[in-house]
Amino acid sequence: MKRFRVAPLLAAAAAASLLLAACGSAKDSGSSNGSAGKKRTIGVSFDLLNAIRQAEKASIQKAADAAGYAVEFAVADQDAQKQAAQIQDFIQTKKVDAVVVIAQDGQQIASSASLAKARNVPFLAIDRAVADQQNITFQITGDAVADGKLVAAEFLAAAKTTPLRVLELVGGLTDQNAIGRRDGFNAAIAAGTGVTIVSQVPTDWKPEQALDGTSNALQKDPTINAIYSPSDFLLPSVQSALIAAGRLAPIGDPKHVFLVTIDGDQNGCKAMRAKTLDADIATPVDDFGKQAVAAVTTALGGKPIDPKSVQAKGLTLNQANYATTSAQVWGCAS
Repeated sequence: MKRFRVAPLLAAAAAASLLLAACGSAKDSGSSNGSAGKKRTIGVSFDLLNAIRQAEKASIQKAADAAGYAVEFAVADQDAQKQAAQIQDFIQTKKVDAVVVIAQDGQQIASSASLAKARNVPFLAIDRAVADQQNITFQITGDAVADGKLVAAEFLAAAKTTPLRVLELVGGLTDQNAIGRRDGFNAAIAAGTGVTIVSQVPTDWKPEQALDGTSNALQKDPTINAIYSPSDFLLPSVQSALIAAGRLAPIGDPKHVFLVTIDGDQNGCKAMRAKTLDADIATPVDDFGKQAVAAVTTALGGKPIDPKSVQAKGLTLNQANYATTSAQVWGCAS
């Protein structure tokens, strides 16, 4: 009978096991920020998905990819209850590691922030300020009041040569962006000369309301020669109303209506090139994604975030600086 040499075989098996373990360990150490090679996930819920939201979504995705996070994305279709349900699903069912939102309603979103805090999930707000900051991990928005003042500066400069009678559109009154853009504009105009606000039209951020309100105002008061739109989202509606009134004309044409808006999207840049738009205050959307994802990493690392709330000022794009500044505006560069 043959005798097998057991000791060498056992030694070889042990060596193989060690090699496999080492390979597995090396694989795990090269994985992303989640445990056991699983990526951590950020749940992202937006109020709607228009041009600026597409850019904000892309900025989050780019920053998340660079940091090694997966992203779960949902759109609330301007429904605050739907957004609350989406966030609840993120936290309770999908077990995301952090939540980033653009709130449909800055007041109602508080219950979602409270749920996130109770489950120890970082909750971050971008673009639109949240009324109750108690349970917010981090917030980055534009500076709505400052943006409104930048718009007013364009009107006041133009009024030095031609007095302006202004139709002012107002966004949704549950949105701090809309309120700030209105208040900043009105305060600066009141302190200047040559500009008279003859009509204010509430839009609730609805294009059809912007179209009807602009059309009615132009028909009622033909002396209106300037329009302030608080978002490029409403610009196509304003342009449609001007076309119907026979008043969409380029700068220098006697029919031209002085027009300034905020956001810096593709529609705004197109209108700037056509010289039917006098100025656009561009929102720094790239900063939103970068800073939000950086704050997620800080929060998940158990470190405090300071400052907890950040405002990013808009960039004035006008006809005088278009050639040198447009490359810095997200809608012009895309």
